[in-house]
Amino acid sequence: MKTNLSEPIHPIDTALRIAAAAHAGHLDEAGGPAILHPLAVGLLGHTDEEKAAGFLHEAVKDSGISFKDLLREGIPEGVVNALRLLARPEGTDEDTYVQRVLDAGHPIALQVLYNDLRVHVEQEQARPDAPTKLRKVLERVKAAVEAASAVQRYEGPKGTGLETGIFACGCFWGTQHQFARQPGVVRTWVGYTGGEEAFPTYADVRSHQTHHVEAVLVEFDPQAVTYETLCQLFFEIHDPAQTDGVGPDLGPQYRSCLFFRNEAQRQTAEQVIRQLRDKGYVVNTLLRPATDFYIGEAWHQHYYEQTGGTPYCHLRVRKF
Repeated sequence: MKTNLSEPIHPIDTALRIAAAAHAGHLDEAGGPAILHPLAVGLLGHTDEEKAAGFLHEAVKDSGISFKDLLREGIPEGVVNALRLLARPEGTDEDTYVQRVLDAGHPIALQVLYNDLRVHVEQEQARPDAPTKLRKVLERVKAAVEAASAVQRYEGPKGTGLETGIFACGCFWGTQHQFARQPGVVRTWVGYTGGEEAFPTYADVRSHQTHHVEAVLVEFDPQAVTYETLCQLFFEIHDPAQTDGVGPDLGPQYRSCLFFRNEAQRQTAEQVIRQLRDKGYVVNTLLRPATDFYIGEAWHQHYYEQTGGTPYCHLRVRKF
């Protein structure tokens, strides 16, 4: 299968192009175009990665393209890892296959499996002789998805001697990846803050049904790292001049915001901003008092470590 390796387009567009070529001329069991099923699965995805994996989840099986080919085409590594996991080994029974995906805990693979089952069950509902086993498998996977979808209010590090900081600078996957690597940082969570609505979900925030931003809460040891150092890291991993989001992630949920938890943090943040402006940098970061922070869904926590992917944003540029 030939594809244009030099065309710099979005991974979703690439995934659609590859899927269309992989399924060209193939028919499903009902005699319709085989591409319709992966299209339906992909469109149920919440994230770009889930959409791309949904479009491609049967492409390797139905064509001569390999996982290495997908990587060369620009499909993200985390997506390809999900597709490897979703490839059902020959001779593997369905229960064993499903349990393998559940045990892996790969967030993209789990969601695509769930969406795939939803589409199959919906298609079977029109058949009076449809088997009930698939519905039972769907309920099993749905339970795992729901368990990974819980959102909870952060209560604070009580009696630990740790302090907390809240930073928002675009997609929280890359932000967490950078802060978690900082010496002195003990724990990090991705989540939602800045809005009045209680217990927002990823889907709510992404579709602008709340006023929250994607953010990262950092618990740190003040004896090992200062809040000033964390603020400097924050400004070095994104462009604070941007007002419509951060990098390729556009929208109010990706706005650059720094949430201070006390007066000392506010003064430190203002001092760091002054230092940047004195160096000639434009800073449009919003400085706001901290409000409730809601810890996001389990599949978003340490996303790149879970998926085996590589961060494509929040590359650090030294400014101090």
